[in-house]
Amino acid sequence: MKVQRGKKPKYLIRAEIGLLNDHIWQQTLHNYPTSLVCLIRQKLLKEVPGMTESFNTKSRYFGYWTGNDKDRLYIYVQKNNLRIDLCINREYEKNIKKNSFGVIFVNNFQSQNNWITGWRVPHNTENKEAIMKWLLKAFDRN
Repeated sequence: MKVQRGKKPKYLIRAEIGLLNDHIWQQTLHNYPTSLVCLIRQKLLKEVPGMTESFNTKSRYFGYWTGNDKDRLYIYVQKNNLRIDLCINREYEKNIKKNSFGVIFVNNFQSQNNWITGWRVPHNTENKEAIMKWLLKAFDRN
């Protein structure tokens, strides 16, 4: 049985489960670096059982959740970096900054629910293990 996750926005495309087909987002992101987001997508698929992906063609972001749970992660693809909003307590923000990443707070719905918002990750970063550590933490149930 397919569960409707609220009213479907005009520009949002959701997978049934797993990742969307690449052709769905590639045209929107054809002038953007995508190697890092592709790596992240594949690692999330491998590490998070039951994960599902969505993509907003207007705002250029990927969203992730598992099962009927709430959204856990948004990755906005920008020209120079990825801007990430993740469902972990803001008390971890200083730890993310210790990994040499910038966090520029974004006042949005997610931040009002104590998410870390505005995490900036350059497309050419070498610190992929730290990125995945924090992304996977967003799916912890603790």
